[in-house]
Amino acid sequence: MGCWLLTFFTPVPFLVPLAVVAVFAVVQFLVGPRLVEWLVPAHELARGEDGYLSDEPVATMVARQCQLAGVPLVRLGIVEDGDPNAFTFGHTRRDARVWISRGLLDRLDDREVEAVVAHEIGHIRNRDFAVMTAASVVPALLYYVTAGARGGDQSGGNDPVRILGFVVYLISELALLGLSRARELGADHASCAATGDGDALCSALVKIVYGMGERDRALAERVADLRENDHHRQARRLARKEGRTRAVGALGIASAGSAPSLDPAGPQLPPERLVRALRFEVTSPWARWQELLSTHPLVATRIAALEASGLPGAPRVWCGVRTAAQASAEERLRARAQFLAELPVHFGGWLCLGAAFLAFKGDPGQANLTLVSALVAAAGVLLVIRATLRAPLGTPEPVARVADLLDRLDAGPVSAIPVRLRGTIVGRGGFVASSDLVLDDGSGIVTLEYDNPLPGAGLLFGATRASSFVGEDVEVTGWYLRGPEPYVELRAVSGTAAGTVWCWTFVSRYVLSAAVLLAGALALTFTL
Repeated sequence: MGCWLLTFFTPVPFLVPLAVVAVFAVVQFLVGPRLVEWLVPAHELARGEDGYLSDEPVATMVARQCQLAGVPLVRLGIVEDGDPNAFTFGHTRRDARVWISRGLLDRLDDREVEAVVAHEIGHIRNRDFAVMTAASVVPALLYYVTAGARGGDQSGGNDPVRILGFVVYLISELALLGLSRARELGADHASCAATGDGDALCSALVKIVYGMGERDRALAERVADLRENDHHRQARRLARKEGRTRAVGALGIASAGSAPSLDPAGPQLPPERLVRALRFEVTSPWARWQELLSTHPLVATRIAALEASGLPGAPRVWCGVRTAAQASAEERLRARAQFLAELPVHFGGWLCLGAAFLAFKGDPGQANLTLVSALVAAAGVLLVIRATLRAPLGTPEPVARVADLLDRLDAGPVSAIPVRLRGTIVGRGGFVASSDLVLDDGSGIVTLEYDNPLPGAGLLFGATRASSFVGEDVEVTGWYLRGPEPYVELRAVSGTAAGTVWCWTFVSRYVLSAAVLLAGALALTFTL
């Protein structure tokens, strides 16, 4: 995108930004792992000849999965953060790293943890980080092939060629995202084949993506207290006991094509809440739209792919969950109508501004100023509507349980629900300077997205104040939205010791959209 903007608005030959892209890809591949280690600090477990020199249960799982996959023992790190997450990175199989958060180990049982580990080892066996790094250069190359012959002409005569190049670039970016989703499905299949337990991977995905699964808070606090006082062996023993208890409770029988009769993610997660968590994915067109723009498939898509895989460990308990999550015909019709109404609002304002710019840029002396003014005014109207839907100023709705928001079909990437939540901040997503927070209210977790219109304000908050909220009981006001994953855009977060932090992005949206509308209306008045 940066290359296209640079070559569209400046006379710089495309060969220059193309070289920059190539150099950046090489540098990213070479120094990327070091950068990730700095951004996501972890306690790395020492390795011996036969495995890890640690009695962490996950160490045994990783060693076993490495042996099954035929890859060298990976570098294993534990990220002390409450956000459940795991990922792999590196250059080759020999220097691959797997980072796993404490939140994932605390929230998932042993079966689920091993399924996640096998998924990450599957990425390493398939050399996915090398494949995706190489593939990331392709969109820029395709743009160069399509529009590179235009030279440095900035008169506007080559605008159609540049636009064609941009269209090719966008298509190749979508293909790149599709490749990423395919690699994720491949890693899912590798996990299912290695563990023979697709049900465990399904339940792990729901817990990680939707933050579901209640924990025994008293037990979790005892484990955390033991870790803080350097009684790590006792903490691990207590955590293992919890994991075994949940694993026993997870055993159950369900008929194919129906919702599970026992909760596959643990006795604390009723089946109806499991089904409700997937309703948005299988009902709203926004979910399928966002999947096209995401690096990861929807959870419902991943479960369906595992069901259809034909692998010996394909899900049985989770079979038919997608069908069970279907909303009523009336709800589906309402969701489609909402999507069709919101789609032009979501993109229309920026498209109108882009069209106005192109109409004026071609030849300012001959431009139809009435058309340009009308496009700017239309953009202002759409941006005002978008700001109103994205951050409605009504009284926040008190929400007793985060999990109760998951089946709300009236939330999406455009329309938000004003909410007030209470809970404990358990993490920051693992990143050392992350400005986002992770809230746990006992029923589940949700990401709190901190945003600020001032450049660098988010980084400053992440570096100076965000850590003071971790472990605090807080009250949060903001707007609940559905991206690829649910999140709350913060309006304010208040803690006893950390104080109160306000976010003003919603104000900037209202002000800027109103300014565009006013400018368009005034210009239209003078040109008529």
